[in-house]
Amino acid sequence: MQLRDDFATHISELNNPIERPYSQPIDKTLLNDNEDDISYLNREIHNINPDYLTFFPAYFWYFYFVIGWVYFSVFMFSLVFIDEIFRLKTSNIPLLLLDIFILLLMFIVFCVPLVLILYQFITKKPFRTQYYFLKQQQKIAYYYRPLWKIRQPYVLKIVDYKDVHPDLHQDKGNRAYTPLNLYVADPETGDITHHLKLEDYNVNPRVQWAFIRTYMESPADDLPIDNEICQAYPTDTSKSLFACADIVFRKNGILPSNHSGGDQIMVFIIGSIIALGNLFQANHYQCTKRAILHPDVQKLLTWDGQNNPYPIQPITDEAELAFEGRNWEVNVRWVCIILINAGLFVWAVVAYNT
Repeated sequence: MQLRDDFATHISELNNPIERPYSQPIDKTLLNDNEDDISYLNREIHNINPDYLTFFPAYFWYFYFVIGWVYFSVFMFSLVFIDEIFRLKTSNIPLLLLDIFILLLMFIVFCVPLVLILYQFITKKPFRTQYYFLKQQQKIAYYYRPLWKIRQPYVLKIVDYKDVHPDLHQDKGNRAYTPLNLYVADPETGDITHHLKLEDYNVNPRVQWAFIRTYMESPADDLPIDNEICQAYPTDTSKSLFACADIVFRKNGILPSNHSGGDQIMVFIIGSIIALGNLFQANHYQCTKRAILHPDVQKLLTWDGQNNPYPIQPITDEAELAFEGRNWEVNVRWVCIILINAGLFVWAVVAYNT
């Protein structure tokens, strides 16, 4: 069984099932009356063409708690370490050894989050996957690995779209968190065999499902695509962590989409405060496990790269340079942001100890 204990294990245990593929007409009012949700989905699109659709991997709400823990722990460690390091009693060897042991213990406890994140920046180990909705083949392809089995390799899963049971699963700890979940069950026993966790709580799950259904079941003209904001970012081939971090700002309209280096002041103000969080999210984009790179999925693709009926904003020359790591405006901006961010911590520690 592939599911965590807090999710259903039998199709009859689904929390709030909604209409299945092709079971009834798509509610077009969901696409016409929810402009904010449609705009959000347009920004989240990674690829869309006659053959497959993907979104950026959804972000968990606990991401902010993780970053908060890192900032708090590093800050507290810096304050205590610098204050205590000058209080060591070199004349009393046992007390000196005890103080050193306590400092090492504090370092392990407080700085493990930062060390792990820096390790992730370097190794780029995938910890989330993308789901590929294959329109021509009417299948969904993705990688799966149990959350608690970090050392276990990802396994490719390919399921039939028509076998999906969509469900609005409400999180027990947060009643406002209701993401869209897709299940596939054994037709004879009803036991769930596949669980696709889209887990995007930033959008109405019913709108998200109507959007997916429209792509999979309807002509291209029926899908509400805004070519002004819908852009296929080449994060899967990017060599630049900084260019991926720019996506965070560009999706929110803070930066222009052509990576031209505009609106620098706003980026410095915002980016220098939450730089670590944005870089962590950029790393998340860079190292996502992608089913489309698997040979078995590539065999299912039929689009030849020509005549895409879905309007996508073209990648600009500046953006191509940025994702290759050769856009100096992007690189200099993020280096300055990191230096400002580090400077804020140094200033805080010095101010505390003076």
